[in-house]
Amino acid sequence: MFALNYRCAKLRIMDVKLRCDLFNTLVRSIASYACEVWVDSKKIEAIEVMYRGFLTSLLGVRKTTSMSIVLAEFGKFPFEHFTWGQTLLYYNCVNTIIKDYILGKAWEAQFAMLDTGKKCWVGSVKKWLFQN
Repeated sequence: MFALNYRCAKLRIMDVKLRCDLFNTLVRSIASYACEVWVDSKKIEAIEVMYRGFLTSLLGVRKTTSMSIVLAEFGKFPFEHFTWGQTLLYYNCVNTIIKDYILGKAWEAQFAMLDTGKKCWVGSVKKWLFQN
């Protein structure tokens, strides 16, 4: 993120929309790599802090400024919404896989783990769904 700000300043890129697009392309894509699998609110929160920092630095406002105002100014949503959206798309995709394939067998094993009360990915997703 700091390298992105440095390069934009060096190249005199001041257009806020372009800088947001660059952030989404260069930083968010790496920060959210395989987020469908590592759904963990602590990891998401760490990335969210970075995302907020980037947006507040673009606006030049204090860190105490309400994040809902900053997000509304850019027409953006919290990073968590992106990661959970990706996770739910993956959940639906895997749910339709033919059970004879190895991924289908792994999917059935997840539900077996969930039934026995063990911590598993499907359990994390279902817990999040029922909380929100």
